[in-house]
Amino acid sequence: MTDQNFTAEENLAYIRSVMETTRKRTTQSGSFLAVWGTLSSLVTFFQYLAIAGSFPLAYMPYLWGSFVIAGTGYSILKGRSMASKNGDLSGNELITANLFTAIGISIFIFFVANIAAVIMGTIDHMGVEVCYVISLVMAIAFYGASYSTGIKWFRLVAYGWWAAVILFITRPFADEYLLLIIAALDFLLLAVPGFRLMALAKNDPA
Repeated sequence: MTDQNFTAEENLAYIRSVMETTRKRTTQSGSFLAVWGTLSSLVTFFQYLAIAGSFPLAYMPYLWGSFVIAGTGYSILKGRSMASKNGDLSGNELITANLFTAIGISIFIFFVANIAAVIMGTIDHMGVEVCYVISLVMAIAFYGASYSTGIKWFRLVAYGWWAAVILFITRPFADEYLLLIIAALDFLLLAVPGFRLMALAKNDPA
């Protein structure tokens, strides 16, 4: 076996091609963020209305169930479609995919942990500590993805989640507005970036 030496230009071209492939797959995955961000924003907003007495609290288990089923079902179908079309992930693509998988797992744990705590009676509202832990995870994921994909505006999204950490720690708001703030963050910092990625995917060459 002989070693093959590449020029600096060839190495740079290879790195750029890897980043371009990763960027394309990430834009194609924008619908995941758009769907999960929109669904979580809506159901959290209705949870806020229910606690405020403006929506029947008895309907919330059905909304939460619909949220989980719809989001999970879409993710499975879309994931299979992308896998059959693009093949297995590797390199930077795998890193980026795992970063956003971490976001999905974090959101899922956030909701499950809080629902379980309410059922057990250990808390009577959303745990703020969980909110800023989740925000940190999201900030790190978006910031890391900005380098693996070359999508620089991901860093702005990361800064938004870091700002959310400060917001949750300092808590310059009344407790009853916590769910409303979470709903707004889910839409602005998950759904909107997802829709932006979907728009970019339409302009990507095949």
